[in-house]
Amino acid sequence: MSVYHHTLVLINSSLDGVPLLAHAAKMAEENAMRITIAHISTDYRSLNYVSDSLLDDDVSREVIQAKALLNELATTVALPVQTLSLVTTRRFADVEACVRQRNIDLIIAGHHNRLLGVLASHSLEYINHLTVDVLIKHLPLQPLPQAARCVRRAPLPAPV
Repeated sequence: MSVYHHTLVLINSSLDGVPLLAHAAKMAEENAMRITIAHISTDYRSLNYVSDSLLDDDVSREVIQAKALLNELATTVALPVQTLSLVTTRRFADVEACVRQRNIDLIIAGHHNRLLGVLASHSLEYINHLTVDVLIKHLPLQPLPQAARCVRRAPLPAPV
């Protein structure tokens, strides 16, 4: 087995970030590996051909939330963790560029086994699009809280 020196942990939320970072921290303790956690946001501004300042606000708000999440997650482990927020429409090309710039030799991503998850998951696509080793960690589906399961929506009002 090769020894890894720097891993990039790709997260979406704290639900997948906590177990993925804990797994990376365990590996880092055993191999003296550096950890960078990252969140990838889609840059909707580049897809918009009409100037819309509201999109700028939405993208900015998502980046601020992602940075807060990354900083919060970084405090959950005892090891030093770097954080990175990527805003892109070229997910694989920009992750590959990040891998080269930061000398990353392992990517860790999570995957939920859910209906159509194989088709909709970016995690599995990293294996085919990147030139470094990719570890896909199974993440169990989080059950809904009891309160969320019992909520009934009120019927929509009849049109007037």
